[in-house]
Amino acid sequence: MTAALSASNQGAKPLILEGAPRIGRKILASGNGRCNLVNMGEPRFYGDAALAGQVLKNCPVEAVLSFFHRLGLATVEEDGGRVYPGCGQAAAVLDVLRFELERRHIPIITESPALEIQKAGNLLRVKTRTAAYEAPCVIAACGGMAGGKLGHNGDAYSLLTRLGHRLIAPRPALTQLMGEKNAVKGLSGLRLPARLTLCSGNRPVSAAQGEVLFTDYGVSGVCAMQLSRDAEGLAKKGGAMLYIDFSPMLGLTDRIYDRVPAENPFANEEKVLACLKERQHILPKDALLCGLAPRLLAEKLRGLPVEKLAKMLSAFPVPITGVRGFENAQVTAGGIAGSEFFPDTLQSRKIPGLYAAGEILDVDGDCGGYNLLFAFASGLIAGKAAAKKGPLKEKGA
Repeated sequence: MTAALSASNQGAKPLILEGAPRIGRKILASGNGRCNLVNMGEPRFYGDAALAGQVLKNCPVEAVLSFFHRLGLATVEEDGGRVYPGCGQAAAVLDVLRFELERRHIPIITESPALEIQKAGNLLRVKTRTAAYEAPCVIAACGGMAGGKLGHNGDAYSLLTRLGHRLIAPRPALTQLMGEKNAVKGLSGLRLPARLTLCSGNRPVSAAQGEVLFTDYGVSGVCAMQLSRDAEGLAKKGGAMLYIDFSPMLGLTDRIYDRVPAENPFANEEKVLACLKERQHILPKDALLCGLAPRLLAEKLRGLPVEKLAKMLSAFPVPITGVRGFENAQVTAGGIAGSEFFPDTLQSRKIPGLYAAGEILDVDGDCGGYNLLFAFASGLIAGKAAAKKGPLKEKGA
């Protein structure tokens, strides 16, 4: 949608082929229905992070916000640089895009997934189940495999791989972590402030802090999902261990809601032990956690010696067995190799007139608006660059 509007700004007459029955449904599901559309902080991307950096250099976050403000969207910035619609409804983002597409009479043909892109002389031909369309330029903005029915099943990648582009193996990212059941048994439904450190053996790999949610299969929450990109690879190799530090819950460290440096997961053990020994002066041994930790956690740790209890509260171990799949993921890691597209235009280095934007490329970011920011910015760049004179032509049914 942003690509089409950007192309229209240059005088082009775009047409949108939409595979789903309704356009923009994934926007409605973003940010728990609030749509965290951009982040004002430093870029935090993975995969082809260099491409993401060039895209945001050419179309910075201020330009993306200006685009939406000109469409009438009111926005508000919250903690961590996260920007949301002022009304708190993701539907407002979709509404302004759809209204502008309708106002400019840009056609949207729904339930028409592209099946193949072919070279046709100086044009490109896009084939669907019922028609073929020819145009000087085609923008592949098909998204990724994340989100179950809101994503695609991987077929969209073949549109570009058949033309010689390379696919970086897609993997679910920003998804829940699966752990050994005994480690989390009895804790399902518990939501606590904590610091999570993912380790490979004894080596800290990545860490995040926020609210962790225990489930019957492992752990969830934004802080856990931030680690899923690393956890997925480590779990396949074996030896992935998640340590959960409850010192933020105990009031011994600051409550932070972000990525944090990956450090020794046992760093706060002495603080926790000192806290517990202080409580020993006023509470019996079997009630040390009464009023300090929720009942489910207290029952799971009941009967441990104070030293062992301190170790468990500062570095509660959960062996990680894998991550939840694309059905539960917020974004796809991997995709079409970004190095095969010019960063200033996002035109293919292999096929003139072919462009790509958004999650179909090998770029993914952290929670907090980064993924939508890249999607919108890359769409604006590709649409502007792809705008050419000459009407799109339909070739029969």
